[in-house]
Amino acid sequence: MVVTSNGEEVQAQVNPKYDRKSELKDFDDSKTGVKGLVDAGVSKIPRIFICEKNQLDNISTTSSVASQFSVPILDFEGLDGGAAQRGKIIEKVRDACEKWGFFQVVNHGIPGNVMGDMIDGVRRFYEQDTEVKKGFYSRDATRKFKYNSNFDLYEAPAANWRDTFACVMAPQSPDPQELPAVCRDILIEYSKHVMRLGLKLFELFSEALGLNPNHLKDMDCGEGLLVLGHYYPACPEPDLTLGTSNHADSGFFTILLQDQMGGLQILHENQWVDVPPLPGALLVNIADLLQLITNDKFKSVNHRVLAKNVGPRISVASFFRTHNHEGVTMRVYGPIKELLSEENPPVYKEITVKEYLTQYYKQGLDGTSKKRHNSSQKSNGIEEEAQFKPEYDRKSELKAFDDSQTGIKGLVHAGVTKIPRIFIHEKSQLSDTSTTSFVASLRNVPIIDIEGIHGSSAQRIEIIKKVKDACEKWVFFQVVNHGIPTCIMDDMIDGVQRFHEQDTEVKKGFYSRDKMRKFLCNSNCDLYESLAANWRDSFYCNTAPQPPDPQELLDECRDILAEYSKHIMRLGLLVFELLSEALGLNPDHLKDMGCAEGLYVIGHYYPACPEPDLTLGTSNHADNCFFTILLQDQMGGL
Repeated sequence: MVVTSNGEEVQAQVNPKYDRKSELKDFDDSKTGVKGLVDAGVSKIPRIFICEKNQLDNISTTSSVASQFSVPILDFEGLDGGAAQRGKIIEKVRDACEKWGFFQVVNHGIPGNVMGDMIDGVRRFYEQDTEVKKGFYSRDATRKFKYNSNFDLYEAPAANWRDTFACVMAPQSPDPQELPAVCRDILIEYSKHVMRLGLKLFELFSEALGLNPNHLKDMDCGEGLLVLGHYYPACPEPDLTLGTSNHADSGFFTILLQDQMGGLQILHENQWVDVPPLPGALLVNIADLLQLITNDKFKSVNHRVLAKNVGPRISVASFFRTHNHEGVTMRVYGPIKELLSEENPPVYKEITVKEYLTQYYKQGLDGTSKKRHNSSQKSNGIEEEAQFKPEYDRKSELKAFDDSQTGIKGLVHAGVTKIPRIFIHEKSQLSDTSTTSFVASLRNVPIIDIEGIHGSSAQRIEIIKKVKDACEKWVFFQVVNHGIPTCIMDDMIDGVQRFHEQDTEVKKGFYSRDKMRKFLCNSNCDLYESLAANWRDSFYCNTAPQPPDPQELLDECRDILAEYSKHIMRLGLLVFELLSEALGLNPDHLKDMGCAEGLYVIGHYYPACPEPDLTLGTSNHADNCFFTILLQDQMGGL
């Protein structure tokens, strides 16, 4: 489905006299952060916080998505008991890291009162006397404790509605006198607990990778700890900004403690999914450096926080990585050699933590990856920066995409957040995509009930009249009581889904552009001819006049494809009769012309698209045959 906004413009964004730099500096110089704006009673957010429309896409769709997806919840009780129990937990950790990149943990060992006191400590810091708090306001990266609003204030396209304090707790903890009195004791206490849990997680991650428990710790992955205390005040215009922009975390992984306010969303299967707070739980998410050293086995997933008109929301993010400790930040990290093979070559280049963090802070939270891919090993077969290169080579990008043989499903599986340029359509092709809801309320495609078509002549004549009217005025109509059992239709939809979601290497065996094959799959039959590729993968099966050998079909959909084709052929022959009679001809006229001799079945798969306003699932076209019978799921979009 193509989801578009209402097209409203924020007038401030077109003011040519607007001086963004001055507004940023004035806000920063106040040293009071977003809370200062709220305390001053602002009813409209300053322009520096207003996000581009595409950054705010789909912020209202998560309730339906939340019912489909739930972040895994892992129970660590019994972790240090028997080997069998530990093995089960490790298996769940592996599954969550590979498929989600996020999971919640209960029975993790950190007392509930410590977590509650930590949330209260963050609140006390932000709600203390403003002049005392100003003494900690800084952008000096060498300070062990500092507070400010938006670490990337001057780099980000838009500021976030959030204030943050940052404290480097390891490898060298700060002098207690460097910490604010209102949260000093609990910050030290909580950090000790979270470090113990973090080291335990490094063991589980190591074992989940098939390595010895100390492997990641021996690589010094667990040496650093950076604790951030976030404060998200209530926002007067939450639809115009974000609490935290779309991003993936720096470091190896993050342990997040949050209050019960909610607002966190993660990008899963290109859908923004709510992460409802679970009392007593901690959220763990894989970060960029762990994805890098596991060579993409564990996934660092993009996430964001919505702004809300209630608050404050408080969270504590503990990042396992070094910060400014030079001896450690110069260490080189690359894919772990024990995880590599001829079939699994290194996807990423080696990088030092210092190099990675320099790039991270330079770019800010812009939703893009800071990891460096090996030029010869791109997970999706596409150069991510291609659409921004002035010397853009469309032919090469088309070929790279086609040669990957993984289709759009492969791009989605690789976690793309921006569509490759070959999929971007001209503005004229996308015109009026936002007007359909209004039009739909005025007109509806005809629905024809063909029950009784073989009954009395009067019933048949009435049905033929409706078919004639629909074909002349609409050229589309929907049919009910057509004789194909619902279970057959449902099984066919499931069969298409199974085919496209099966093991990638198995599916590649059917990838082809050889039109002589009875069964094949690819992405965009006109990939090299069209002005822009469509966001759709398809399989094609020529089932008549000569059906394919069953061995040419995949196990995942062989039986249902054969069964559905029999039913659809019977319905098609009936439709040819009705069309003939609607033309005033004898019922067999079109069949006698050989019109009904062939049947071509196409199974389309439209993955969720990260930028639906820039492309189409299928371009504007008319079908190249006598007629088409379309079976579709409940997603909509046609």
